[in-house]
Amino acid sequence: MQSIGQRIKDARKKNHLTQSQLAEKAFVSDSYIAMIELDKRNPSTDVVIRIAEILGVSPETLLLGSSQDTENTLFNEWKSLMRGRSISEIENAHLLVKQFFRSLDDINQKG
Repeated sequence: MQSIGQRIKDARKKNHLTQSQLAEKAFVSDSYIAMIELDKRNPSTDVVIRIAEILGVSPETLLLGSSQDTENTLFNEWKSLMRGRSISEIENAHLLVKQFFRSLDDINQKG
């Protein structure tokens, strides 16, 4: 079973962040992030919440290793799909998704 430090490290790498970048965004020192990832320090609840938000995972995922964090996983996948796209492409994808959900709502209302 992975430790919280390993889960933070894995999530940080998936987000293509260095320890320094994560530390800066979380308002902590580089050495504090390093110590957490080495399991030599336990982060406070506030720090876990900030790190989870930055990494796009739930605090529960970092604390417990829950792999059932579907909403955040899907959100991060969408962000990844949009990365590098033009505004026009993103707007078109947005329109397609909106129309898809309108159609789903119509079907659900009729059914």
